[in-house]
Amino acid sequence: MKLNSVNIQNYNIYATNHPDGTAHAGAAVIVRSSIKHHELPQFRKPHIQAASISIEDRNGPFNITAIYCPPKHGITEEQYDELFDSLGPRFVVGGDWNSKNVHWGSRLTNTRGRQLKKSIDKNHLDTISTAEPTNWPSDQNRLPDVIDFFVVKDLSRLFYNIYTCLDAESNHVPVVLTIGTTVVSTRKTVNLYNSRTDWTSFRELVNCKLDPKVSLKTENDVDVATKIFTTTVQECCWLCSPETTERPSQCKVYSEEVRAKIKEKRRLRRVWHTSRHTSDKKALNKASRELKLLIAEANDVRLQTHIENLTATKATNYSLWKACKNFNRPLHHKPPLRKQGGGWARTAQSKAETFAKHLSEVFKPNKRVSDVDESDIDSILSQDFQLDRHLKLVTPGEIVRQIKCLANNKAPGYDLIDKRILEELPRKGIVYLTILFNAIMRVGHFPELWKVSLVTMIHKPGKPAHEVTSYRPISLLPIVSKLFERCFLQRLSKVLLQNRIVPDHQFGFRTEHSTVEQVHRVCRKIRSSFEKKEYCSAVFLDIEQAFDRVWHKGLLCKIKSLLPHPFFGVLKSYISDRIFQVKENDATSKFYEISAGVPQGSVLGPVLYTIYTSDLPQNSDVTVATFADDTAILASSESPIEASSMLQKSLKKIEEWLARWRMSASATKSIQVTFTLRKENCPPVTLNGTQLPQHDTARYLGMYLDRRLTWRNHVLTKRDAINLKFKDLHWLVGRNSRLSIDNKLLIYKTVLKPIWTYGIQLWGVASASNLMVLQRVQNGILRQMSNAPWFLKTSELHELLHIPTIKEEVAFSCLRYKARLQKHPNQLAGQLTIPETNRRLKKRRDMFDDVDG
Repeated sequence: MKLNSVNIQNYNIYATNHPDGTAHAGAAVIVRSSIKHHELPQFRKPHIQAASISIEDRNGPFNITAIYCPPKHGITEEQYDELFDSLGPRFVVGGDWNSKNVHWGSRLTNTRGRQLKKSIDKNHLDTISTAEPTNWPSDQNRLPDVIDFFVVKDLSRLFYNIYTCLDAESNHVPVVLTIGTTVVSTRKTVNLYNSRTDWTSFRELVNCKLDPKVSLKTENDVDVATKIFTTTVQECCWLCSPETTERPSQCKVYSEEVRAKIKEKRRLRRVWHTSRHTSDKKALNKASRELKLLIAEANDVRLQTHIENLTATKATNYSLWKACKNFNRPLHHKPPLRKQGGGWARTAQSKAETFAKHLSEVFKPNKRVSDVDESDIDSILSQDFQLDRHLKLVTPGEIVRQIKCLANNKAPGYDLIDKRILEELPRKGIVYLTILFNAIMRVGHFPELWKVSLVTMIHKPGKPAHEVTSYRPISLLPIVSKLFERCFLQRLSKVLLQNRIVPDHQFGFRTEHSTVEQVHRVCRKIRSSFEKKEYCSAVFLDIEQAFDRVWHKGLLCKIKSLLPHPFFGVLKSYISDRIFQVKENDATSKFYEISAGVPQGSVLGPVLYTIYTSDLPQNSDVTVATFADDTAILASSESPIEASSMLQKSLKKIEEWLARWRMSASATKSIQVTFTLRKENCPPVTLNGTQLPQHDTARYLGMYLDRRLTWRNHVLTKRDAINLKFKDLHWLVGRNSRLSIDNKLLIYKTVLKPIWTYGIQLWGVASASNLMVLQRVQNGILRQMSNAPWFLKTSELHELLHIPTIKEEVAFSCLRYKARLQKHPNQLAGQLTIPETNRRLKKRRDMFDDVDG
């Protein structure tokens, strides 16, 4: 278990709590993150709690354990044996044993100490102790004694030093054991350049080593040219980047007053340890309180000074945004993983292999349904190609423009080349890429080096951290391959648009399309059914592993049927023979094959998915709304039975389509919602013979749609999200922060405000009472940020800070949204501006009801 409430920079914390789950007892190990280590199984019993890690030194694995033995339990020799057997062949275990024995310096021997000594002798262990009292009870009737010490196995006495420390507030004196050995550190992150890189020399070297006069006529020529470019850029970067020394960790420097108080506290502790007098204990407690207050004041001054110097400009390296992003960020830690065949993966290497084996099963197509005939697909793929013109050539100017469009600060692929390096390429490097890109499109071969994906695993919030299925893969691809994909996409998009290959109901991964318009279509359908006194039965489908399970054979069939031959050749090579490896800390797995799915993290992957799903069944009785793999299907009728019947017919066609193209929808994760102003529900529908669960609210594309479309759930959810985020940032933007009001408002507009403004064009029609929920939140935040006096009116506060109210924001956003819809390239989105006729309900339900023009 990892402590999430404690964050020590550059350190990891591993804890074992008491089995009853309450806030007492337990033990923890704190280890520097640069030391190569992994967590060991917890020893978690009512009588003993032990947290363990394993590190490596020159003699091999070496386990370190922190232990706590609650005093109320009796512990037998066999129970101590069980503990020591779990710690391995070499270990150091130390902590509060609550056991006394003259062997390690105690005044006397108690029962637990006698049992522990027998176990130590039986297992051929050694004890290391200062022989000085480590427990100093406040009660004068109880004498100090030694109960904190170390037990070691296979550790030479020549290589350690032990002493007590008087700095802690506890009645237990810390015992420090220094072991003379060299531990294995984690490998440093490798970069191609640093702050001292000579980019002028880099460009000169590239000009000398790259020869753009190359003949690229075969697939092997393309692969060789790609390798030459990659290795040349890497070598030139390393040659022009002198080594930099790692900055030592900066310790806090306190004032002379604080240091003097620390010395006084240490002196008073020694006096109390000698005299054990009540007055000396009171003096020590007073000094401890004064020291704590002085340190808190010094830390507060340091923090406020740091806050005052934060800005959102390049001059301070955008320190304001870094503070918002990094402070209170949850600690990411992967505990031991449960292997598929049993057992646990504990080391980074073992975890990487476990993740990789799991993903190798994910990146496979779904099994073929027995009664589905695929002979027509084979027939299409075996047909001869018709002659077609070559794709439009790439120019150096186009590559330069596309480099500028690449995202900043993105992690590079395995080759370590990133946007900064591409921006520093000389003219000859750009020309070389131009020739290479044109050869790829002419030969129809995607370079093998660009098919390697480096995968890191990110934990899904709320999922059990020990299961491999609780992690989401993030693929890192070479940036040069993404640059080519951007150039290729420019040509592909024109064909998709001209031939109307992507259906109008698909709003995902298309320019000038957003989630708001798609949710608007769904809401318009629901409101229309309200006006007609109809029931609207809706299903929100969950497509299982939609992007990872795309059947390559089926995708190639559709590409060949829909696109000209030059596109087919490149895309066939693009999706075939791809491999991946998983990176976990400084360890990497073996390479595994990807036999299904569109490349994650790529530019073309999402577009290929829209092509693959372009023939999703539709009919005039239902409304289909898709955004990538988020699919909503709605049917309305005056009869709830008829509404569900139409919806069921559509689902049946989708079932057949999914089976044919080896896709799968989860019946347990998909939901059905009845949107109506009445109390009755539509009859349930089924998917693959399984009845879909019915709910009163659906979350679609980040918005919460309740059955009466009141937006109450959505507003309350956003209120809670804003309050939670503001709580995290209160140290920075709160009443007592010295950050300038301009920067506070900048944080509000860029970090807090977008939480509730998303979809405001739709939920802005909510009732005044619902809008006031968010207005009150904004009022409170603005008052805290500005430290406004209680008598200042809310309206005056908004005017002084130039912040619009919620209603003003709704009106302004709707005007801009309507103007955008009127120019929208998709006819389905353009139809949203047409006002509804023959309105029956008086309540405002469309955001354009009160908008002029």
